[in-house]
Amino acid sequence: MQTNESNEALTYVQDKPNVAALKNAYDTTIGDLDWYLQSTRDSYDYRRNIWPGKSKDLRKHGADAFPFEGAADSEVQIIDERINTYVALFMSALNRANIRAYPVEIGDLSRSRVVSAFLKWMVASYIPDFKRQMELGANYLMERGMMISYVGWQKENRTFLQRLDINQIAQVSPDLAQLIIDGKSDDQIVELLKGQFQGLTDKRAKKALKDLRKSGTAELPVVRQSVNCPKVAALAPDSDVFFPAYTTDPQKAPYCFWRVLMTAQEIKNKVATEGWDEEWVDKVLEMQVTSVDMTDPRTNTQYNKLSTEQTTELYEVIYCYQRLISQEDNSEGIYCTVFHNNWYGTPENPKYAKHELLNGYDDYPFVVTKLGEDNKRLYELATIPEQLRGIQWQVKVERDSRIDRNSYATLPAILYPAGTPAPEWGPGVKVAYRRMGEIQFGPTPPYNPGSVEMERTQIEQADRLMGLDHANPMARIRQQYFVDKFLTHVRDVLRLSYKCYQRFGPEQVFFRVTGSPDPVRFGRGDPNENFDININFDVLSTDPETLESQLNQFVSLLQFDRNGRINVDRMLEAMAGAVNPLLADAVLQPAQEAQQQIVRQVTDDLSKIYAGIEVGARPNGAQVAMQVIQQYVQQPDVSQRLQNDESFAARLQKYVAQYEQQMVQAQNAVVGRIGTQPAQMGNIQTQGMNA
Repeated sequence: MQTNESNEALTYVQDKPNVAALKNAYDTTIGDLDWYLQSTRDSYDYRRNIWPGKSKDLRKHGADAFPFEGAADSEVQIIDERINTYVALFMSALNRANIRAYPVEIGDLSRSRVVSAFLKWMVASYIPDFKRQMELGANYLMERGMMISYVGWQKENRTFLQRLDINQIAQVSPDLAQLIIDGKSDDQIVELLKGQFQGLTDKRAKKALKDLRKSGTAELPVVRQSVNCPKVAALAPDSDVFFPAYTTDPQKAPYCFWRVLMTAQEIKNKVATEGWDEEWVDKVLEMQVTSVDMTDPRTNTQYNKLSTEQTTELYEVIYCYQRLISQEDNSEGIYCTVFHNNWYGTPENPKYAKHELLNGYDDYPFVVTKLGEDNKRLYELATIPEQLRGIQWQVKVERDSRIDRNSYATLPAILYPAGTPAPEWGPGVKVAYRRMGEIQFGPTPPYNPGSVEMERTQIEQADRLMGLDHANPMARIRQQYFVDKFLTHVRDVLRLSYKCYQRFGPEQVFFRVTGSPDPVRFGRGDPNENFDININFDVLSTDPETLESQLNQFVSLLQFDRNGRINVDRMLEAMAGAVNPLLADAVLQPAQEAQQQIVRQVTDDLSKIYAGIEVGARPNGAQVAMQVIQQYVQQPDVSQRLQNDESFAARLQKYVAQYEQQMVQAQNAVVGRIGTQPAQMGNIQTQGMNA
């Protein structure tokens, strides 16, 4: 039961965090979620065919073996096969999805296209290990019913020890090298070394100076890798991140916990990169060691904790995120406190690594998605393994029974006279007998065709439940439901990643997009600008016949477009993206840019024709080309030369005729469909305008 002091620590901003209250809230949260943790442990076992008494040879042994010693105890991959199918579908959808940023305000319209390209680059390159994290999260979603992703910003200079000689130091700082050679002003040299080499301590600087004078070389820290990019991590909902059991909206929870297992090197590095308290770090490394790996739900048991508490490889660190209120003006803020569950001090003297306001964050840095919304509470859910475990177990029973029956059929029981030793049986074995027929095989169980039918029925039921019964028209809808769940999560992760870039990223970055040889310069822009990010993928697009039918239907709609409502350029872009998004990015260009390119190409052709070089028409863009040519021939000098120079006129006429032929061929495609020239009144086409 929480005291008033603890309640205040979990509600209001204080000068120092009450780590004891946070530790109590953490333990209470873990205890309240015990039923969910047990559910995920069971789901882990169901998917991986783990059960008590399982042997490596997949046979039953011991006094409880039924129907006989060595009977079949086979694995059945009903659950794992269907989860893997959906994970593969999710990743295919992510690779082929159309990622677009739509402006919310009119001022962001001109920037939306480059933001779309930037988001694609974030997925492909800027966010390290993004697709692997999404695949891991997809497995958590299908196996444990929930997908949680951490989204933050990673900014640090990674230093590495490197042996440098006096000449290399001279290249960096000639004055420093000269002072070392002169052998004077040791205190000044130490300060210069610390200023030149980031992270150098007084002790290491003095040792380096001594080594340089003695051997001419020394080990010095050098910044070789600068990290400044978004950070996305898939977190296990049953071992990494914990919200209070009563949570309905994760972003409205008063607190949540992120449990991280770190090595000693990682913890020591946090002192330099994130300003952790060095005394706290030294105390944790000295006393608080653990090797419990809660990323595997099976290790989240008291037995495993006790059996591994003597190891010294990993250290448990708790990040507590709180939504706290200022007592002065009731303003909210997201605060983060880093502490250890077994060394937290007292309310008057708390022990923690760091406590800070997460400047720039309006919500917790987590994106949470449930597999199904059948209950308001976050943890009230049914996992896929729990739904399929009965089917998987029944299929296992049917398969084991058929294997056992085949074992009887292969080597039935041997009948022999009572009182005589049991004969050995096998190829080439000599069996003694007195009378023919006194040694014989016993009866075998009859073949049961109903067992195969029962297994088939169970598998069909599992496919219907998961939307993988392709003969069922509702299957596509269910597949789309699961894919949309995953892509909605990815969309929210990208939205938060983009917000982090606007607030913490560099002023400008250069990135390349497919099909463009030149890098694109992209700035952070206004941190308050807002874009509606959409990630779309239709599961029907995985079927080539369905995709072809959809594309043909869109093309056929053009004949009914009387008012020009269909943007042909946008339709071309969408159709190309449906066929192959990567190839579409490589070959498609904006309509305005395409028209400008055609104008440049045609004017270049006209210049060559004017100079006496005959050229052919371009393969596309006939309508724009004819408009350019009409403007060209209306110029006085060109018009006069056409009248006086027959060769020039012939070259130009041949060039124009090729473009006219392209337009005729396009018109013939329409005539071939309707049988005549399209109906028109003057310059207005009336074909298809019947009421």
